[in-house]
Order: sequence, then C-alpha cells, then structure tokens
Amino acid sequence: MDRPSLRRAIRAGAAGLILAAVFGLLTVGLRETFTRRVPGGNDLYPRWLAGCAWLREGADPYDQATTLRIQRGIYGRPALPGEDQAAFAYPAFTVVVTWPLCLTRDFATAHAAAMAALLGSIVLTGATARRVVGWEAAPRLWIWTLFCIVVMYPSARGLLLGQLAVVVALLQVAALEGLRRGADVAAGVLLALSTIKPQMGVLLVPLILFWTLSHRRWRCAAGFVGALVALVAVPMLWLPGWVGDWLGQLRAYTSYTEFGSVTWILTTYYLGTPPTLEIALTGAWLAWFGFEAWRTRRQPFESLLWAVSLAVVLTHFVSPRTATTHFGTMLVPLFLVFRVVAARRPSRAGLVPALAMPGIAIGSWALFLLTVEGRQESAINYLPIPIAALITLLWARRPWRRLAGFRT
Repeated sequence: MDRPSLRRAIRAGAAGLILAAVFGLLTVGLRETFTRRVPGGNDLYPRWLAGCAWLREGADPYDQATTLRIQRGIYGRPALPGEDQAAFAYPAFTVVVTWPLCLTRDFATAHAAAMAALLGSIVLTGATARRVVGWEAAPRLWIWTLFCIVVMYPSARGLLLGQLAVVVALLQVAALEGLRRGADVAAGVLLALSTIKPQMGVLLVPLILFWTLSHRRWRCAAGFVGALVALVAVPMLWLPGWVGDWLGQLRAYTSYTEFGSVTWILTTYYLGTPPTLEIALTGAWLAWFGFEAWRTRRQPFESLLWAVSLAVVLTHFVSPRTATTHFGTMLVPLFLVFRVVAARRPSRAGLVPALAMPGIAIGSWALFLLTVEGRQESAINYLPIPIAALITLLWARRPWRRLAGFRT
C-alpha cells in the first residue's frame, strides 16, 4: 500500500472509531436520561420484539401469539377492539435493518440505540438530499438548516417513536445519490431495501425504474429486482407463507389506523364527501404524475429531480396511509426550491432558507401542541407541509426546468 492510500485508510479508520464512540456515548446517554425513564418507542417495539423473537427463537412474527406478546409489552394486556393492535405489519426482510437491536434483550437499550441511529439517519438524509439537488449553503446556514431539520416535529416524532420511516427516507435519498454518481446497482439495491415501508415509495420507485429503463441503465433495475427477489425469497426458507401473512396484517392494519391520505383527510374526513370524490381526485393526481413522468423519461438526471420531488409530495396525496413521520424525503423538494430561489434571487439565497427552516420547525410543533387530542396527533398535522410543498413545487416548475436544462 502506497503512502497516500495508507493515509486515507488511517483517516477512514480514525473517523470510524470516532463515530463508533459518539454512537456509544449517545446511546448510553439516551438510555440513562430518557428511554429507561420515559415509556416510548411504540412504533419500534413491535418490530424489535417480533423480529428478534424470529431470529432468536424461530417464532413466527406474524403469529397471533407474537402479536399478543407485543400487546402485553405495550398495554400490559391484550389490545382492545379499535385500539392499535401493534402487530408486525412489516415485510419479514425488515430484520435486515433491525437485527443489530437484537443484540440486547433490554428494550430501553434497543430504543436508545435506535434513537441514536435515527438521529444520524436524519442528518445523513439532509446532507445527501443537499448533494442530490446541488443546493449550496454557507457553513453557518447549513448548520442552522440541519439543526432545524432535527428538531422539527416530524423528525422528533420519528425519533421518539423509533419510526423506520426515517431509515426509509435515507435509503430513498441515498438511491438518488447513487443514480447521480452512476452507482446504478447500489441505487437499485437501496430502492429494494426501502420497500420495508412500501407506501413511501408508491410513486418514487416506479418513477426511478421507468427513468433508468428509458435511459437503458439496466443495472439499476437489475440491482432492484435481484435484491428484492433475495429479500423476499430468503425469509421463505424459514417462513414459507410470510408474504400472505404480511398482506393479511396490512389489511388488518388499515382497519384500525385512523387517517388515510391527505386527499382522504381533506374530502372524506373533513368535508364528509362520498368516497367517489376521493377516488376521482386520487385518479387525477396519478394521471398528472404519469404525464410528468412520461415527459421526463428522456431527460438528464438533474431535470428528473422536479418529477422526483412531485413523486415525493404526491405520495402523501395518493398513498392509502401516510404519516407525519414519512416527511423526511420531502427535503428533496425543499432544497430544490431553495436552489431555485438562489438562482432567481441571489440576494435572498441565504435569507429564505434561514427564515423558512425555523418557520417549518416552530410551525409544525405549534400546530401539534395546539391540536393534540389526548395522546394522539390530529389530522390537521398531515396537511400543511404536503400542501405547502405542492404549491411551492408548482411555482418552481418552470424556473427549475430552465436551471436544469430541460430538453423540449
């Protein structure tokens, strides 16, 4: 090994040791000051208990006996009808992400480690989204932006609940960065792994695959299909019927979750309109998205990013189930708008994000605190960020196309 390579290896090793030390200290600190004292992590607990019971004991994570164990751990009793049944409603290959948490049998420790990892995921998602979009921010503005991203309500909720949506957002944004850098196989594998929460990729995954196939970048599709086949097939060696069991849990999940898509909340929930209106509007959203995807199919990567942003935003309008913890990927459209502002109004390049980020952070928390119903967030929390993102994205459509060199 030559000297430059040796120096790089030493720096990489030192950085790895520092990160491991920070992670360990953060985990211990969170356990002693928070997770051991305050009950939480209700979204993580079913994934941790069911996944670890499968890995350690060979217990079926979808079996009613496992679900009952989860319910007793959360409620101290079986769940009542109408309550969150806390079942393992995730694909079996979710353990690819969660298995390190099985190294401990103490949930407080597992929750603390998950919070530390999710905090790192939020920061990495922001940093990667910035690279994907090409938004340039001064160091102080970038530190301020990251701080606001971490403390805003959707991020904080994801941390406290131990939501895997935070990891999925990182996987999706990392897949985009892989495409930008030409690492197509890695991008495909990351996309496949992101399907642990398929509702977050109902538009983004098809768009990326369609675009890469249109550009004859076969390796991305090969990476996606190969990884997905492996992720589905390998668990079948121990759980032959897991796909059917998982789909059954998904059907049950939608029966005891309160809120659907943004479109459902606006129409059925608030206005009390017939379901046909929600269906019609959802069809209109999908038709519009299909039109934009078709127009973008031959465009270079940078021009694709507006359609990617549209996919991210419209997912919350068309997916059967969304959540505030799913907002992480919306950093892509947010940074895209910031880049458009910087190009059109250089004098406001720093001012707009410097004001917008704390506005989003404070506004999201204020809305939650003013509308919280007992221990549950109200439906209104699902609306402002997706709607505002859609409006600003429409404003940025034409200037982004000029900026990215969209070919007509």
